[in-house]
Amino acid sequence: MNLVKRQLGVLTRRYAACTVGDPLTVFLLLAQAPFIGYLCTLVWGAAGRETESLYFVMALSSVWFGCINACREVVKERAIVERERFFGLSLPAYVGSKFAVLAGIGLVQVVLMQAAIEWSMALKGPFLVQTMAMFGSMLCGMGLGLLVSAISKSQERAVGAIPLLILPQILFSEVALPERYHGEAMSLLENLMPAHWGFQAIRELAAAEIEWATVVGSLGALGVQTLVLAVLAMLALIPRRDV
Repeated sequence: MNLVKRQLGVLTRRYAACTVGDPLTVFLLLAQAPFIGYLCTLVWGAAGRETESLYFVMALSSVWFGCINACREVVKERAIVERERFFGLSLPAYVGSKFAVLAGIGLVQVVLMQAAIEWSMALKGPFLVQTMAMFGSMLCGMGLGLLVSAISKSQERAVGAIPLLILPQILFSEVALPERYHGEAMSLLENLMPAHWGFQAIRELAAAEIEWATVVGSLGALGVQTLVLAVLAMLALIPRRDV
């Protein structure tokens, strides 16, 4: 355990230094957040009010941030990871370092997008709890991105898989098909989508009387999904001969 903690600190500092060393990429990642928020204000500002579809876009965009931030971060280092595994690299520490640094970038992204929307529309509900819901959605997206990155053979394939992760978030949602038309399979698939839980939390926070059990349950579901995805990403890095 001490070894994992020590490696986590070293790997996090190394990865943070590499990330800061590429300021253009960091800028482009951060700049998309207020731009998406601005586009939201154009659409729903013209309507004169916020709707449930806005809450869904906020949750979906948060998942997108996590996916696109993480999808290249393992596959581009695969040769390094495989080499360092011979010298005792801890996979939990390695995956944890990715989460630590990318979570910071993702938090800034969701706050920037949220602030851009809030600036023009004064969203309903507690700002900080909305941030938690969006941050949780982003973490799930990050887990998806890291998993895809861990199983991909090239950065191009990893990036190309992102639309295949985002599209089901839309198809298996109440926005695409009202809940009254959902069958058992549809409901099951919807519950597997991170955007669903983020949307449910944000929507509930905008209600006149907030059901906090629903909010906490949604945040808990996001936490469980993030943990499962992190473990799967770690397992995907284990060479088959070691399994």
